[in-house]
Amino acid sequence: MVATVIVVVATHNLALGVLVGVLLSAVFFAAKVQRVLHVDATLDPTLDPDGQTRRYTVRGQVFFASSEQLVAAFDFREPVSQVRLDLSHAHFWDITAIEALDRIVHKFRRNGVAVEVTGLNRASVTMVERFGTHDKAGATPPEAAH
Repeated sequence: MVATVIVVVATHNLALGVLVGVLLSAVFFAAKVQRVLHVDATLDPTLDPDGQTRRYTVRGQVFFASSEQLVAAFDFREPVSQVRLDLSHAHFWDITAIEALDRIVHKFRRNGVAVEVTGLNRASVTMVERFGTHDKAGATPPEAAH
């Protein structure tokens, strides 16, 4: 609000002041939501008594500002044979988020780990169907395309 008032007083242009206020609000909102993403990793003996299945539960909003944080939360070197991604408490907002999900799934698969993605809400499923590659038969992983 202070920045809006300063811009309006300095430029005598209310539209420019409102634009500055909206842009600053968007930046602050993105920074706040970015910190609300959590990934919990558990070995669940009910899923696999041999301890070869890792369950990752993702909670929060995944978008351009939090996508790198999402990718960094996974241990791709862990010696497991299967990974289950529980996304029932997450929402994927944009193409960057879908690309991050694709990178995660493709990286696990390149390491010989079977991946099961569950719990996507309807809006996220629509984004994955349109822009994702991990769920398409014969699709080329993003890194292999270069």
